Amino acid sequence: MTPTTPRPRRFSWIAAPMAAWALHFAAVYILQGLGCARGWADGSTRIAMGASTALAFAAVAWIGTHAWRRLRAAGDAGETRFVARLVAILSLLAALAIAFTSLPMFLLLPCDRG
Repeated sequence: MTPTTPRPRRFSWIAAPMAAWALHFAAVYILQGLGCARGWADGSTRIAMGASTALAFAAVAWIGTHAWRRLRAAGDAGETRFVARLVAILSLLAALAIAFTSLPMFLLLPCDRG
């Protein structure tokens, strides 16, 4: 029995939601560090971090939607259904992780200039 999706592509699809979260995590903290080091206005730093967050949410939503559609179309194909369900669940988890990572961005100032 041959799988419907080649293994390397399947692995990258499974890893995609968490990779999007990891890229968001790195981008937000890099932008915060650059903003503080270079003296950007707090509003500019927040806009840049907010844009990164919106992009990460969009990527995870696209991955999750694609996984949900594959899950609905899989029928009784066991392995395809399992992988699609796994990616859909990981997309939800990644969205929660992005929200949790973004929470300090909305509650605190990017830099303490005091």
